[in-house]
Amino acid sequence: MLSSPLRVSALATALFLLADDAESFSSQTSPLLRLPPASLPSTALHAKESPTESDAEIRDRILQQIDSGLRSMTGFENYGDPEEEFVDEEDDDGAIDAATLGQWDERDLRDKFEYEWDPEKGEEDPNNLDPQFEYFDEVMLDDEGIEVGYDPLYGVSNPFDERTILNPPDSYVIDERTRDDRLVTPEFREGDPEKEINDQITSFRKSLKILETHIDPFLNQEVPSHTAKWHGYPEQLSFPEQDYHNNRFTKPEDRTDFDALGPAKARVVAVQMARKKNNEWLPEGVSAEYHRRKTAVYKEKGILTGSTLPGKADPEVVAKIRPALEVLGDVVELLSIEAETVFRFKYHGLIKNKRGMEAWAGVLIRNCDVDCTGVVFETGFRKRDPWYDGGSHWYGPY
Repeated sequence: MLSSPLRVSALATALFLLADDAESFSSQTSPLLRLPPASLPSTALHAKESPTESDAEIRDRILQQIDSGLRSMTGFENYGDPEEEFVDEEDDDGAIDAATLGQWDERDLRDKFEYEWDPEKGEEDPNNLDPQFEYFDEVMLDDEGIEVGYDPLYGVSNPFDERTILNPPDSYVIDERTRDDRLVTPEFREGDPEKEINDQITSFRKSLKILETHIDPFLNQEVPSHTAKWHGYPEQLSFPEQDYHNNRFTKPEDRTDFDALGPAKARVVAVQMARKKNNEWLPEGVSAEYHRRKTAVYKEKGILTGSTLPGKADPEVVAKIRPALEVLGDVVELLSIEAETVFRFKYHGLIKNKRGMEAWAGVLIRNCDVDCTGVVFETGFRKRDPWYDGGSHWYGPY
């Protein structure tokens, strides 16, 4: 059995030899065609005479003959390009391919590299300032007394901030904590009086705390040369979990146990508590006092607008708009007629249809030959449609 590359090479050679112009080439190079006709297989001699044979059938037949030894490929072992030429010599055997990487999912977003700060593991914050250095603590102001680099939209942008180092560390070659005089040529000879003077000058220069700066080629401005590195903070992907019983007004024994209600009942109770003004974390009587103050003005000032209190209505006008009232039916109830042309009704229909019903009622009243400058539908404290709100009939105190 021949190898797969050799079978492919043999198939290409055989197909080439079956071409119309292959006779001249095969008479010089192919030992298979130099054989006498009696030694050739009948299938090879009559391959061109089968017009109904497809390319796939020719391929399978040639490969079968090569595997069974009917076709001799002597002399054509190195025909075509060798397999080694298709392999890149610079390919890294240890490179990671797509199959090694595996499947990507959302868990990869929670992974961190080894150099990243992971506060969940208790690692120390790398952004903390090193206490062995002294930092710039002044606020640089311009001639108008405004902080340098301040922008009302983007805030502070001055590169000289609290992370700018005033006493930067020396090179490890000259730093007293890390230098080794045995590894470098002495700057002064032993006993040289200039050594003490040089140390005094060096200490005096450091005591001046001169801020070293340079011109940044990208910002085109002066920036500090020594700053504490900023490592940033991990992105907050979610809010920390908290106890939903985090109020300070309700006693533990008076809290609503949502866990014991079940999902459906707990949702209904939560909606009710969110809509009413007397929640369990408010003192007792707040809701009653709120409603008393809201309705007190109607009785003290005699104001009817905004309430469902009845007022005065001219019987003659009521008789004229009787056809309109019969059309509206039980949806509305006439309360009063204000300024002779403003009609107040108590509305019992759906809140979502309130605006349209007001406009329609005005048209019906005008069709009765009655002057109408406005129609007001009063609903009191009802602000929504209980039957159309998730099947809950609760609408109580707002």
